[in-house]
Amino acid sequence: MSHSAILVLITFVLAPAFASAQVESSLYLLRIEHTSFESHVCVLLQKTGFFHLEADSGDSTRVFEGTLKADALRRIQSDLQDPALEALSQQQIEEPLIRRSEFLALNISRGENGQQLVFRSAESQDPYRKSLQPIVRWLDDLHKVPHKELSEDAGKNNCLAPGEIALKKRPQEPPRQQIAPSTGPPPIAAADPGAAQSERVSALLQLSSLGMKSHAAHQSCVLVMSNGFYRAEQEDQKQGNRKVNVKVTGGQFAPQETSQLQQLLNDPAISGIRHKKTSHAVLPISGEMLNLQIYRTSGLQDVVLSSTFNRRDIPFFYSGDGDINSAQALLKFIAEHVWTAGSGRLDPSLRNDCQSAP
Repeated sequence: MSHSAILVLITFVLAPAFASAQVESSLYLLRIEHTSFESHVCVLLQKTGFFHLEADSGDSTRVFEGTLKADALRRIQSDLQDPALEALSQQQIEEPLIRRSEFLALNISRGENGQQLVFRSAESQDPYRKSLQPIVRWLDDLHKVPHKELSEDAGKNNCLAPGEIALKKRPQEPPRQQIAPSTGPPPIAAADPGAAQSERVSALLQLSSLGMKSHAAHQSCVLVMSNGFYRAEQEDQKQGNRKVNVKVTGGQFAPQETSQLQQLLNDPAISGIRHKKTSHAVLPISGEMLNLQIYRTSGLQDVVLSSTFNRRDIPFFYSGDGDINSAQALLKFIAEHVWTAGSGRLDPSLRNDCQSAP
């Protein structure tokens, strides 16, 4: 399991194949993937009307192939040309912290360009239901179209187009993403206004956390660079309230503060933790998970600490690599030197999931 994925585990959705899906505009019209607690369905539709459909139920997958009639093909083409849908970008899709699990991904061919939209919850789809519902209904009813059924072994391909097919994206700002795992200190642009634009510095620490307790959810990330610059972002949401409160701060640690942080990271209680392979991939309904990515001279230490570590009374959940209490001194330092004594608040609309500092 990718450690950085803990920030989205609350959706209870396994990593979708959509991330690697590609559509060639000259052949394909649409790829759609829809996942809920009950089912997982995907389809790849060619511009000729030929479709490949896969429906997962339990441990088996049914695979269907057929061809839409001309009027049915025109209807789905019309649904995809909805002006509100055409104008929608990934950047506009906001995901709440407390959410119902429903994954929907659309990969639409638009002339020489492509449009990719990913909704990781039912709530993020709500503002666009009018545009999305006809497409989802079409997907739900597609198995009623005359088709042939293939065996799972012969036909299953996650509705991916064959071969190396590239998708051209229309120009737009890239969507906010979670911190990706790395094998070494990433070069990140220096934030010092007086430094040359070409100066590169490495990361010292990337921290991300997700917690559910007392009918509320909170999510945060912190990036600390080797030169002391840092950035921190925090999101909070109460159950029953759609509003997500966002706080962003950044600044630079004094040399003695950076030294103190380094000492905390070198504490054997943290440095001795090693990642353990596990098949568990769900965050408990109540609990706290902390991902630490520490860039050491020996390489990247990438571990997850959890409040449910070794809790036998909470089975079937990902419990991480160690107890979150091992990092209490580090979390106290972050609370005091970042959130309480931070250099200054930044515009919440400019949050970047701690991809750069400040």
